Amino acid sequence: MTEIRTTVDLRHPPERVWRALTDRELLPKWFGSVEPRPSSISRFELRPTDLPELDELITVELVELDPPHRIVVRWPEDGQPTQVVCELTPTAEGCRLTVTQGDAEDPFVDTGIDDPFRDGGIDDPWRPADPDQREQAYQQLLDTRLPAVLDWMAFREVDLPESTAVIGAVPASAAPDNRSRRRLGIGLALLALTVGAVVVVAGLARGRTDSGSTGPVIGVGSPALTTAPGTPSPAAGTPTTVATTAPAGRTVRPTPRRSATATPARPPRPGQPDLTARYSTLRTGLLGYQGEVVVTNGGDAAATSWTVVITLPGGAKVSTASGASFTQEDERVTFTGAALPADRSATIQFEVDRDATLTRKQPTSCVVQDRPCDGL
Repeated sequence: MTEIRTTVDLRHPPERVWRALTDRELLPKWFGSVEPRPSSISRFELRPTDLPELDELITVELVELDPPHRIVVRWPEDGQPTQVVCELTPTAEGCRLTVTQGDAEDPFVDTGIDDPFRDGGIDDPWRPADPDQREQAYQQLLDTRLPAVLDWMAFREVDLPESTAVIGAVPASAAPDNRSRRRLGIGLALLALTVGAVVVVAGLARGRTDSGSTGPVIGVGSPALTTAPGTPSPAAGTPTTVATTAPAGRTVRPTPRRSATATPARPPRPGQPDLTARYSTLRTGLLGYQGEVVVTNGGDAAATSWTVVITLPGGAKVSTASGASFTQEDERVTFTGAALPADRSATIQFEVDRDATLTRKQPTSCVVQDRPCDGL
């Protein structure tokens, strides 16, 4: 029995590494391009990157999926099925990824006509021509290409408002992938302080020039307040409005203040239906899933009809649905329901095929009567 095992410690959380392992858009950046097979939701076509003896398109089948811990796939090599297992284990600094390739444990599950997994004999084990070269290729992918993609993903996830609020030394216990965020925050803070200092210096210099030509400038709350002869002094505790002297040729206008009053939420109109909806994913597979939308009428009148519109990633299709009729045009799927009385709910369940994103299975948007659904 031939087995190739490669392990790498990554300074990234398991969820980010899992996305790099299963996202159809990220896999080509480090491992290989992926295309779904229209005839199956558990199989796809893979063109590996820099794996010896695997430079052509191969058929891959999903055997097990346990996000974000374990994924098992298999493919045929020289007519013999082989199995690849990817396992993620959390560590103090991120996670450990172990990739193992060996004989397929059950190579004849879910087979059919023209099945590439039936080409070899059940007693023939998988034997790569050069196991050491294959192991070195895996190590190169996991040590170099995958970390580069993970670093790129971490950079895109930087939260600038949170980073700019962090000023000071980075704690020793901070996660390594947060250090770049903190350095970015410190750099932005220093830049803001520098710009602020320049503005203050320029303002002081202009103030001295203006005072030399037009006299002292008195601001609100200034202690250097004098009154003209014969003018009564304001009583203690009485608010005083002080005019600011502007340079010749300039007019100072008061700056209007905005009201901080928030706009109240619009209540439902009496005698009208009030429809809301919540989406949830009930069951997932590698290339498909089952979704559910619960529509609720919280108004005090029946809705004679209603529509729910979802948007699916490219290529995904709704195959069946219950609880409403549906039509699909490209990525847009429209569900139409019957009358819904007040204080009642209606449930739509639907099956989505050919969704090859390999990440969280759900629509990209969902609205009921132009109101966004909860749960997305």
